[in-house]
This record gives sequence, structure tokens and C-alpha cells, in this order.
Amino acid sequence: MIDDEGLWQEFAGESEEHLDAIERILAGGAAADRPAVDRLFRAFHSLKGMSDALGAPGMKNVAHRAEDILGLARNGRLVVEGAIADALLAAVDVLRRQRAVVIDQHKDVPAPAELLARLGALADGNVPAPPRQPSPAPTPPAAPSPGPAAALLGALASRTVEAAPLLAALAVERRPEALREAADLGDASRMLGLGRLGAGFDRLAAQAGGAGALAALGGLRRMLALLEAEAGEPAGADRLAGAPGTESAALGPRLAALALQAEAVTAGGDTAAAMTAALEAAEVATAFGLEGLEHLLLSLADLADRASDPDAAATLAAQGPVIADRLRSAAEGGLAALRQAQEVGPGPEQADSRIPAAFAPLLGAEGRRRALAALEGGRILYRLRMATGVPAEAEAAVAAALAAEAEVLTSRTVLDAQPPHLDMLLAGPAEADALSRAVTAADPARAVVLELSPIADGAGVAEPAAPMRAAPVTLRVRQETIDQIIALEAEVRAASLAMAEALTDGGMTEALANLGALERRLAGGAARELGQAVGRLRQVQETLERAENRLAVGMRRLDDSVMELRVVPVGTLFGRLPRVVRAVAQASAKEVELVMEGEDVTIDRSLVELLADPLLHLTRNAVDHGIETPEEREEAGKPRRATLRVSAARRTGQVRVRVSEDGRGIDRARVLARAIGRGLVTADQAARMSEDEVHALLFRPGFSTAETITETSGRGVGLDVVQDAIRRAGGTVEIASAPGQGTSFTLRLPLTAAVQPVLLVEVAGHPYALPAARVEAVLDGAAAPGCEVLSLAAVLGLPTGEARGAGAIVIVKSGGRSFGLSVGAVQRRTDLLLRPLHPALAALPGIGGVGVLGNGEPVVVLEPDGFAPEGAVG
Repeated sequence: MIDDEGLWQEFAGESEEHLDAIERILAGGAAADRPAVDRLFRAFHSLKGMSDALGAPGMKNVAHRAEDILGLARNGRLVVEGAIADALLAAVDVLRRQRAVVIDQHKDVPAPAELLARLGALADGNVPAPPRQPSPAPTPPAAPSPGPAAALLGALASRTVEAAPLLAALAVERRPEALREAADLGDASRMLGLGRLGAGFDRLAAQAGGAGALAALGGLRRMLALLEAEAGEPAGADRLAGAPGTESAALGPRLAALALQAEAVTAGGDTAAAMTAALEAAEVATAFGLEGLEHLLLSLADLADRASDPDAAATLAAQGPVIADRLRSAAEGGLAALRQAQEVGPGPEQADSRIPAAFAPLLGAEGRRRALAALEGGRILYRLRMATGVPAEAEAAVAAALAAEAEVLTSRTVLDAQPPHLDMLLAGPAEADALSRAVTAADPARAVVLELSPIADGAGVAEPAAPMRAAPVTLRVRQETIDQIIALEAEVRAASLAMAEALTDGGMTEALANLGALERRLAGGAARELGQAVGRLRQVQETLERAENRLAVGMRRLDDSVMELRVVPVGTLFGRLPRVVRAVAQASAKEVELVMEGEDVTIDRSLVELLADPLLHLTRNAVDHGIETPEEREEAGKPRRATLRVSAARRTGQVRVRVSEDGRGIDRARVLARAIGRGLVTADQAARMSEDEVHALLFRPGFSTAETITETSGRGVGLDVVQDAIRRAGGTVEIASAPGQGTSFTLRLPLTAAVQPVLLVEVAGHPYALPAARVEAVLDGAAAPGCEVLSLAAVLGLPTGEARGAGAIVIVKSGGRSFGLSVGAVQRRTDLLLRPLHPALAALPGIGGVGVLGNGEPVVVLEPDGFAPEGAVG
């Protein structure tokens, strides 16, 4: 499978989104509608392409069979209801299970033969007659759920903290209220996209009160620890533990049996049984917080899993008896011995600071002797991280190079890292270059060796400061050449999108289905000739789809490479700020310390020009408006010197720039008073406005709370300039403020201003694009409760009677409020290649840009603020 972390993250997110969308449509009862069938077809087609590109033919085969069925549905030859819908839901269930293994282990899972047969029979026309009664009325599909935001993760973590004692009781009994809580938490986890955590709650509920309850409790405790790391707050992992005093009874028999299995495995016994038992016992150890014992058991499981490998077998032969003795001692010695078993490394008399602590438990007495002998003989220790799942010949070449220069002392499999890898401890030559040259000759592309670095005495196995890689070669290239490469990449991307759209349109599949139907009606030689032609066309289609999948993967990598040509450190922007802050602070008699973070974060060069003025304006605004005078700060109990922090960070698919200070915060009453005075809102409206709506007033053109005109305030050039620039870049601006504590402005921008994520809609038969960052929900039907709805056709001056499709409402956000746009149909989300906007178009309200679709057709990007209803725009 492909070793590309970016692609795996994209696959994880997009595949989950497609499966959720399929399940919503099928479960909602509207799958028989043509628009719903089209969405199902595209979702299964995307799943097929992504899984094929990543080397997961099991998922590809299931998605392909489902796609064949939906191709017939698009041709009107069957209806997606009854047995058809049930079969597609069964395919979704299988795809979810396959996806979990593919993501966690990067291993393919073959498709179940019975499911393929079931789907194949339906695709071949063996379809039960549709029911005579009318199908249920279509119900609007739920709006697409966003990824789990930090606030939602925090809420889930807080809930699991409260529920932890109740859940822990499931280790001994099936209490109804605890089972209900586990079910609710499982559902909540899945709603946030945390499928593994949801499965952990389900597993605990299923095993409650039984023999597997403690193992399920330990597994859930591990996942709650991951939730804590993700949410940044406690999630109850420390409170979710087995009953104190029961450790010996729960672990004693298991460890005694494992001691025997460890000895048997050393002698060539059943490694699979030993691995399974060790993994389960490790989860039980986790349930009681015995982390060291858990690591010892995981080491045994790892060695048993790799017993067929010569190096692992040698390590197991030397270490197996040691592990067996420790397990037997822990089993017979009660609670004290279990606690003592946490010290799984060498005893004080055997400890040596030159041996990394992380590898010491894996070495055993013989391994330590070999390591120390190598060190005393003038050799040094190395850490090697080797990729898993690579071609056997590539791995063999690296192994041969290592055998010639170094000695493998021990290794461990790290499955919970990205990517999963084999972590090895080597004894090699004192001249590091010799080993590096040998490995580079065997693996010049570094497809197998992820890292090779020497370990200093006592340094452990922390990430090395300077991994052994060849020094980068720097070339001087003219700027015009780089611009030409970028322009050509955009054209290739457009062609790639055109090819993808042509294949996903379904026209070829529908035509082949029609030819197949015609073949069945013919007889004799004409039928045979037509069948052969259809077969050849299907082969061409398969070839094109495989080529498109490879092209999509290549384009993602090309995008990353080209991005490196067009990015610059954000520090080039930050470098202008100290002088500005100092000048404004001196003019207003304030003391300000500027802290800049993330200066090495890279951004697209096209964003530098867009960000320059907004960033300068926000920093001036923070010093002039947000920060108090030193005297005011002293009266409020604050340091005289204020802190202004400007930071940048990369997030998935975007760059985040934040300007924050610890000043007075936004004065709600003052903002509303100024808005009422200018006639922007009435007193009654002001009393009902939320914080977001109040903050949105700050973005009104010319709005200012300054009482006097200075060089930096009161001139009517306000935050609307900032918002306009950020939105032209396809980003958003967010405000957070607390009275007396300060204010922060967060700018979220795409990685490049040349490509913008959009939602394509159809109005009066024409496509238009809405910025994806502004879209909150998509509803079927003609009403959006609690939200004003405008006809986009009427707003654009188009004939409303020409709109095609059942119609939909797109909920967009403008300022602090939301409103709906009624459109003829919603097509899809896509990345749009932007082109320079003609000045005449740029001057029109509601026009945010223009881009080109994959088929070369231009499409206008609309700016919702340009036609928002009165009171909706900030």
C-alpha cells in the first residue's frame, strides 16, 4: 500500500463522509429518487477509486458491485428500495469493517464472497419485484456533519469523566443504567466521527459482567487516553479502572497460563494463541493501570506475532524464558508482585546507561550481553525505523545491507504510529557514514528505511536532532520558470478533473448497460459481436478508471511538490509587525510586548499579499483599541506591560493565523450603542442579539467605536477591509472576546489561494459556486425552519421557472447570522481552480471570483454577503 500520510488522512476523512452520506440516504427512505441515486452512485464510485488507489482491492470490489447496481438504477431498470436498499446497507456495513482494518493496519481485507454474490445477483437482474404499495414519502437527508470540533470533543470528554465510575461497574455486573450510558456514549462518539471509541463503548456493553469485561474495560481506557490527548482535557481514563484489590484474581491465572505459552512459543509452539492471550491480558493490565506489565505483555505479543522472522525468533529464544519467569512470579506473588512487575527492565546490577531504556526490556540477559560487548568493542548503537507492508524484495535488500554492516540486537513493532513501522536496535560501525552508505545503496528512495540515526550514550531513543539523510541539493531557478510550472500544474489538474468528471458522470456506464440489454434481446451472430464489443468497451472503461485513480494519486503528490515551490515562511509577514506595534504603542503611551509564534509555518505566496494589510490592521487595532493604558491595567490588577501574540499554525487543509491580546475585551454595550446611534439596529433588536451578531457589527463598513480621530482610529477604515480580504482568499474570520481578559481574531485560510473548496449548485440550468467555508447545511424541500430564505434565481435576475430538480435550500452564514438560498439543485463539493477576476465583475455585489470546472466550463463564485437579507450581514 502507498506510504503517504497525507493520502491516508484524506482517505480516512473522505471515506467516512461517503459512508455516512450513503447510510443517511438509504435509511431516510428517499433512495428511490433520481437525485438520491446519483449521490449514491458518486459516493460508491469515489470509495472504489480511493480504495483502488491506496491498494485495497477488497473495498474496491464491494464498492464496484454496489456501483453496478446503482448504474442500473440510474438507467431506470430497478428501484433502490426493499431488497436493493438492504443489500446496499449490508455493503456499507462491510465497507466500514474493511475501512477500519485498512486504516489501522494498512492491510487489505478481502470482500466476503456471500456479499459479492448477493450484489452480483442483483446487478445481473435477479431483482425481487418492487412492492405494490407506494414507497414512504421522501424525507430530507440530514445536513452533513462537520468533523469533531475541539468544543464537541471537550463536551464528550466531560461526559465520559462523569460516566467513568458507572462504566467501570460493568466489569462486574450488567447494570441497566450503565448499559444505557455506554450505548449513548457510543452513539455520541460515532456522531463525532470517533468510530473506534464508539466500538469500545459497544464492546464494553456487550461483555459486561462476563469473562471479557475487564479486557474491554482496558481497551476502552486506552481509547479514552487518546481522547484526552485530542480534546486537551481529562476524559476519565484514570477513573475508568477495575475494582481495587481484584488485580490478583483477574490476572493471576492468565499470567500463569501465559508463562507456559511463552515457554512453548520459545520451543516452536502456537504463536497465534500466545499473541491473542498476551494482547487480552495486556488490556486487563491496562484496566488496573499496570502500565509496565502491559508493556511486558505487549512485548510478548509482538515477539509471538513476528516469530517467523529470524531476528525476532532469535530474540524470542533468548528473551522468552525471562518473560516466562517474570509472568510466573507475578502470577504467584499477588498484588505486590504485579506492581513490582512494572519494573520490566534490567535490575540495578544490570542497568547500563548506554543501552536505551525503551529497548532494555526487550533485550533480555543475552541481548544486553551482546549490546555491551559491541560497545566495548568500539561499535555504536543505532536506531532504525523500517516501514511495514513494503515489497519483499525491497525489504530483503535492506536486510542484506544491514547484515553486512551491523548486528540486529532487538526490535519491536509499533502499530499505533503513523505510519506503522518496525523499530530496531542495531550495533554498527563507529563510522556512521559507512552504514548510511550501505543502506542508501540498498534503498535509494528511502521507501523502506524511514529513519537511521546513531544513539548517543544515555540518549534513549528520542527523535534524533539530525537524522542521517543526504544533504539537500539547492538549485537556483528563475521566478518565471517557477510561475510557468505552477501554471502548467493548474492546467494538468484541470484535465485531471475533466477526466474524473467524465468517468463519474455515469454516461458510459449507462450506455454500456443499454448495449448489454440490447445484446440480450438479439440472437445469433449479431448478439455475439455486440457482446464482444461491449466486453472490450468495459475493459477500456476499467483501464480508464485505473488510470484516473493513479492520476489522482499522482496529482495529490504533484500538488504537494508544487506547493513547495510557491510557499514562503509566514515570518516574512511577521517581520513587519514589531516596528508597527512599537510606533502605535508609543503614539498611544502604552507598553506592549509582541510575541510571534510559528514564523516557520509556510503559506502560499499568493496569500502573502492578501494577508499583509489585514495583519497590519489587526495588530494596530489590537494596540489602539484592545489594550489599556498602563495605569488602567494596574487598576485592573494586570501587569503594566500588555502581551500581543501573533501566531501561525498549519491545520488539516488550512493555515490558521491568530492575533490576540490580553486587553479590555470588546465592550458589548458600547458597540450596540454606536450601532443604534447609526441606525444599524433598533434597541429591541440589540437586546436580542447574540455575541456573534454583536461581533459581526464590527465588520460593517465604516463602523468604529473610536471617540476621536487619530492616525490609526476613527477614520472609517475598519474591520470590513480585513474581512473582505480574507474572504477573497476563501477564508473566514472569527472573533473571541472576554471582558477584561482580551480579544482574539482568528483567520482561517486555505493552503493556497489558487484552489478554493466550493459547493456547486444549479440555478435556472446554470452552475454557480458557493464558498464551502460559508455553507452550514443543505436541506431538501422548500422550507428552512427559523431561517429567512431567498431565491437565488431571483437574486441573480434569472427566470425562476427554469430551475430543474426537486429544489434544495443551502444554509449559508453571513456575519453573525444565517440565511437560506433556494436553488434548483445541489450538485457536489469540489475544489475550484480560480482565475483572475475582471475588474467589472469584481465591482459587482455578490461576486467573489470565477473559476474553471474540470470540463473547462467557467463558473462564478458567489459571495453570500452581497445578497444577504437586511440584518444578516456583519
